[in-house]
Amino acid sequence: MRKSILYFTIFICCNLFSQDSNTLFSIGKTQIDVYDFMQNYYKNKLDTDTLEINESLKEYLDLYVKFKLKVVEAEQLGLDTVSSFQRELEGYRKQLVKPYLTDNKVSELLLDEAYERLKYEVSASHILIQVNDNNDTLKSFNKAIDIKRKLDEGESFVSLAQKFSDDPSVKENNGNLGYFSALYMVYPFETAAYNTDIGNISDIVRTRFGYHILQVNDKRLSRGEVKVAHILIRNNNEGADKLNSSALNKINEIHDSLLAGVNFSTLAKKFSDDKKSAVNGGELDWFGTNKMVKEFEDVSFSLDSINAFSKPFQTDFGWHIVKLINKKSLPSFSDIKSSLKKRIERDSRSQKTRNIVLDRLKKEWGFVENLYAKEFFYNEINDEFLSGGDILEKLNGVGHIMFVFNNQYDVKQRYVFQEDFANYLNSFKSRLNAKNIDNYKLIVDELYDTFKEQMILEVESANLEEKYDEFRLLYNEYHDGILMYQLQKDEVWDMAISDTLGLQQYYSDNKTNYVWPNRVKAKIYSCSDINIQKRVKRKLKRGSDSQNLLNTINKSSTLNLSLNEDIFAPGDNSLIDKFIFDVSFDKLSQNDLIITTDNNIIFIDSLLNSSYKLLEDVKGVVISDYQIFLEKKWLSRLEKKHKVIINNELFALAQAGKFNSKHDLFDNSSNNLKIDSETSFNSIFIHTTKLLGSSQNTFFGWNGKIYNTAIQ
Repeated sequence: MRKSILYFTIFICCNLFSQDSNTLFSIGKTQIDVYDFMQNYYKNKLDTDTLEINESLKEYLDLYVKFKLKVVEAEQLGLDTVSSFQRELEGYRKQLVKPYLTDNKVSELLLDEAYERLKYEVSASHILIQVNDNNDTLKSFNKAIDIKRKLDEGESFVSLAQKFSDDPSVKENNGNLGYFSALYMVYPFETAAYNTDIGNISDIVRTRFGYHILQVNDKRLSRGEVKVAHILIRNNNEGADKLNSSALNKINEIHDSLLAGVNFSTLAKKFSDDKKSAVNGGELDWFGTNKMVKEFEDVSFSLDSINAFSKPFQTDFGWHIVKLINKKSLPSFSDIKSSLKKRIERDSRSQKTRNIVLDRLKKEWGFVENLYAKEFFYNEINDEFLSGGDILEKLNGVGHIMFVFNNQYDVKQRYVFQEDFANYLNSFKSRLNAKNIDNYKLIVDELYDTFKEQMILEVESANLEEKYDEFRLLYNEYHDGILMYQLQKDEVWDMAISDTLGLQQYYSDNKTNYVWPNRVKAKIYSCSDINIQKRVKRKLKRGSDSQNLLNTINKSSTLNLSLNEDIFAPGDNSLIDKFIFDVSFDKLSQNDLIITTDNNIIFIDSLLNSSYKLLEDVKGVVISDYQIFLEKKWLSRLEKKHKVIINNELFALAQAGKFNSKHDLFDNSSNNLKIDSETSFNSIFIHTTKLLGSSQNTFFGWNGKIYNTAIQ
């Protein structure tokens, strides 16, 4: 019996300790973990902070408690349930989860690869064999194999392209796509082009357009981008001879004018048929390879010197003359990295990163799919469905499981049913057009893959707080920050502006805070030399006004005299300080003249003794002070409304440096110990004891609980 009581006592004590020991402070039922507090402290603490840690922590704790008081109040008022708050927070969450749904190593490799490829341009021809549906895939692939065999046997690429290619442009270009660089073609096509040597034929490449066979014609260094202006004389609708004659004669006359020195911009504005660019003197935006017609690009890049202009040349649009404005090469990787990353995210190659992430998440979440459940939809997605049919009725409430997630972060499994996919399909119904659909099975497969991907990413996204402590802290920071901002806006910032009676009363009660010092209304005449100073002095004594004085003195030169007229307070102007405020303000009188040794004259219009500032003159400052006053009153009410309990013993340990954030304690550069769910208690105990010694006052954290390093 005695032994049982002892066990029971130990059990109760251990549970009380483990439950409460990591709570630094509580506000009502809200508990703030000491590690969360310390991580926020170290995140916001400046490296240059010279305060002692105990003073710095004390100040930060006071600020953090006030911050959390506002958050708790906002939650009690239900601000976290308002739709506008939830939309804003969800928008931030979507941005925050992105790095966790990306394989950073692969992303960096794709960035490096894209930049390296951008250094070069490839000229390639291709033969396209389209694939219309799954049943046609093998037939199309066999056709591509047969064409590849003929090419390997030496048959002409051009003749085979003209005969077999499904690319409509083959009639005009014989399959030749010209030069292109990275991020211009779909990723598999681009990769084949860059990985195939000049003059060689690629292996068969599959893209969403079908099967391709490429011939690489040439590779060259990137030409970068060019900025030009042009003059266009369009072809008209008359007969070819007359057309060529009139357009050519006109462009030649313009060229002759340029040779004679007439301004290019003037001629472009007057004669160019490209009215959009003509208003800007013919200037076009920067462009690179494959952005303009080939002839236009080649001439533009061939110009070597700034402001050089070409001879007249012809394209399908008419006759042109081009003037070079500027050229630039490929920017450095650091300069282009951010924009390149965004382009890659929009490009098909981003799926490579996503596929790696999806494969990893499938394993982590024990993802299982029931392919049999998908087959039901092959028969139900048809013209009838698009015209208004409801799949949910066909399921009749007995839909099978499609996916299972064996959640390692939660005992419960998560299921996705056929009804979920049916609702997803219904959401796409309005975007599908039966006239444009040849194979419904392909539609089901594509939407199924998208739905599956979405479900996997949703499960991962919903559990990021459990998996990643840094995400939980950052997300909570946004959550609390938005709530605090909205409540502070309502209770303090907007109130200080809208409460005009309260503002007036606050101003009246605190008028002594808004006082003008002694000031002077004066004119400072700055003269170019002593002779000008003497002339100005004589005229001022005769009562000449400042404008007449300026007009008279500056008749020969505007540099003779300048005027600075204002109301000056101490510190506003060094000259006024030296000759008025630093001497004796009380001895001066209106209309006094002060002659300085550096050719200046100060004329005193009036002396303004110290007085209260009018509210309208300092309203911005008073509103700011009133906001501080309102916030203090509001915080006082919150402190009375919400009980704040601080664990002073735990905080004293933090002040003494016994607590650090998890990162600082166990994952620093000098003593690197990575903690995960597999790290044993003994490993961390031994590591901490080696670092900090054995003591009842030395603490460490393990699995969300706090322990000391006393060996007994």
